[in-house]
Amino acid sequence: MVDRQANIGERIVGLLPDGPRIALKRGIRGLSEKRKLARADLVVVGHPKSGNTWLRFQLARVYQHKYGLPESVIPDVEILHGLNRSIPQLHMGAYTYIRPIIAGPAPAAQLAGKGVVFIVRHPLDIMVSLYLHIQKHALHERKLFNNWPVDLSKTSMAEFTDNPDWGLRPLVGFFNDCLRQHDRLERSMIVSYEDMKAQPAQLLARITALAGGPVSPEEAEEAAAYTSFDKLRQAEIENKFNTTRLRAANPGDPDSFKVRRAKVFGYLDYFSGEVLERLQAVIDRDLDPRLGYGSSAMKDTPGM
Repeated sequence: MVDRQANIGERIVGLLPDGPRIALKRGIRGLSEKRKLARADLVVVGHPKSGNTWLRFQLARVYQHKYGLPESVIPDVEILHGLNRSIPQLHMGAYTYIRPIIAGPAPAAQLAGKGVVFIVRHPLDIMVSLYLHIQKHALHERKLFNNWPVDLSKTSMAEFTDNPDWGLRPLVGFFNDCLRQHDRLERSMIVSYEDMKAQPAQLLARITALAGGPVSPEEAEEAAAYTSFDKLRQAEIENKFNTTRLRAANPGDPDSFKVRRAKVFGYLDYFSGEVLERLQAVIDRDLDPRLGYGSSAMKDTPGM
């Protein structure tokens, strides 16, 4: 009966014009995010295309496997605690709702007493991935919900990256705010996408310890292998988990996959010359150098 009423409600909401419909959906989602954040033992904070989905699958797998839960719970990390109280309450903070909290006073009251993981990635890799995601993967409704551009057919990647609403500068500001919160929180860690690629099991073990539900090195290794790029890419092709979080928009277009390339510093294949110099100059000038994405820290990177 409840499911039937929910479906009827969704159909009614779907009949509304874009403005009221999206506003209503955002309001409902905001209340849900507030409740989830309040209950969470561990909160994951990241900008879209930083590696959030990857970490979601890693966390879901390591606890699903450790406690013998059905594989069908992957990647719904938020439900795991309800299935086994030994599993910490996990929350993957939605960017739209967590961003104002991160931009506010530090330490944020909403994060007090929780383990917090801040995911970072080279800003230009995020820009490339987000541009292709919006252009080739994201559904129209998702674009409206996130206030993303609906049509990028006449917008170059460089123009997208320059946009003051969703481009490089607001991303740099968000990362600086994450580091500012990290400096003031009692239990938090900065996790880079690049380190997730290099040592996924070690980082997963550290994250679960921060959450209060530590796993063994062997359990972390198993989850890292299960959620490797090749495994998740194949799962997306097969729609193994039956979730929009891992479903190709167009199986014939590799750039439309959620698991696209997972290439560190892949932005060098898209930006070059004066454009790259100008964008890197923004990072050098405005991004906290401790994150390691400035020119001096990356001088030994191939292609730089």
